[in-house]
Amino acid sequence: MATDAHVFQITNTAALMCSQLPLPAGFDPVAFFDRWQTLIGAAVGGLLGVVGALIVASRGTRRERRIAASVVLPEAMSFRAANEAIERVLAVSYLTKLAQKTHACRLLLKQRPKVRAMHSAVISQLYDVDSRLYSHLFQCQMIHEEFEAALELFRTEANAAKAPVASVEDAASSVTLLDVRATTATHAWAYCVEHASLANYYLDRFIFRPWPVWAFRLRMRLFPNDLDRRSAHLLATGNLLVDANSIPSPSIDEKTSL
Repeated sequence: MATDAHVFQITNTAALMCSQLPLPAGFDPVAFFDRWQTLIGAAVGGLLGVVGALIVASRGTRRERRIAASVVLPEAMSFRAANEAIERVLAVSYLTKLAQKTHACRLLLKQRPKVRAMHSAVISQLYDVDSRLYSHLFQCQMIHEEFEAALELFRTEANAAKAPVASVEDAASSVTLLDVRATTATHAWAYCVEHASLANYYLDRFIFRPWPVWAFRLRMRLFPNDLDRRSAHLLATGNLLVDANSIPSPSIDEKTSL
């Protein structure tokens, strides 16, 4: 009985409110809805259909981006892993900086990462996630091609240096040319590592984190961290914030939630 009383009170209040609406004279809502119910139903159904299609398309796009990012991420991480392994060896080598570059190239000939996804059309599926992410991936792809060419020249020169020489001048020239090849290759490698590490940072924030993208963009704009500043400087100037003559070891704070 109490429930019936509450229902009666609610419907009575709604009827009183509707009776006070400023409706045109002679307007009959029952006749209006009876006449236009087909059109109203079609409009509401069409609107719901569009909303449903947008939701399905959005989920499909997110799934494709996540798949593409899952393919690219291991390669981006492999640059950093290979670089850290080389730095651990160089840290106990007691070599000069120039000799370290030559030794780094020899190590890269043995254990440089194999890159395939970055040279494919997979990265094009990530172009509209964030312009910085796509720029780092694309530039990493281009510089990696230059690095491979420079490392191959180092290999050729290193093999030529093993051959007997006719004079001391020829030996000195061969060593000098080998140092030049090593400097060129390690310089390109440093940029590959930096671009790949920053791409790894953006993939982690924009693809694999549950937080909305706009929250990360707002945090990056208002409270940029070291990686944000390095990314902005690299994209704006084309130069590294770290010493470009050494092989950088980027450190990404994986514990930062935003």
